[in-house]
Amino acid sequence: MRIFGIVSSTVPGRLSVKEVAELAGVTPRTVRYYHSIGLLAEPPRDGSGYRRYGGKEVVELVRIVRLRAVGMPLPQIAQRVASADTDDASLAGALSALADEIDAEITRLTTTRDRLRDMASSEPFDQPVKVLTHALQNQGVLGPADHLRSGEQWAAAVLDALHPEGMPGLLAQASALFGDSTVRAALGPLRRRLRKLSARSSEEEIAALASDVAALLPSDGVDGQVDIGLVDLLLTDRLNPTQQRFMHQLRAQLQDRR
Repeated sequence: MRIFGIVSSTVPGRLSVKEVAELAGVTPRTVRYYHSIGLLAEPPRDGSGYRRYGGKEVVELVRIVRLRAVGMPLPQIAQRVASADTDDASLAGALSALADEIDAEITRLTTTRDRLRDMASSEPFDQPVKVLTHALQNQGVLGPADHLRSGEQWAAAVLDALHPEGMPGLLAQASALFGDSTVRAALGPLRRRLRKLSARSSEEEIAALASDVAALLPSDGVDGQVDIGLVDLLLTDRLNPTQQRFMHQLRAQLQDRR
């Protein structure tokens, strides 16, 4: 019997170490090493004392090789293998199951590839600052020649990274805020107050600003898509101590409302 270009052993439904290694794309030495460290259970031996591998061992070895290929450490692989459901199966059935897994992986990779190409051709993908600037200019929060400051640019990059659909998705979900004339009128003054925060700012001033900003935002971020706690954490090293206190208070007030 010939399987993927290799000739099976004379034991029905069983492969030699050389055959199973070739099938998995590794060397027999690697297979023996996995046995020696307890990562791959040893299969039964034939009458001559040679290991003979069946479907169970093929599945386990291929999974180990796949996880190693993506850089997973051996201890983690051992945990995955130990918890996997690897009931014995015929060689044909095991190979069919692996083929199904590969089909699913191809589908996933194809979807990821197509998405990456769409993202690569989309200018906003790597320009969250530009997208946010244009949105704020369109809403009158920024003037036609105004730009975001460096701290604001970093905040835009963080929000873009945290939202599943990036800055365009975040702005789409925030459209209800921009649609409220009261909110639009408040954004400019709030931005100016935030920029003025300094070591001379009182705790009352910081608390008042946090309260006014919190009043405009949903308690769960942007429809639950952006965690204000992560925003607070990731912005810490780009804010001065006063701005950090403001972010902590804003986070606390939003969490208290949940």
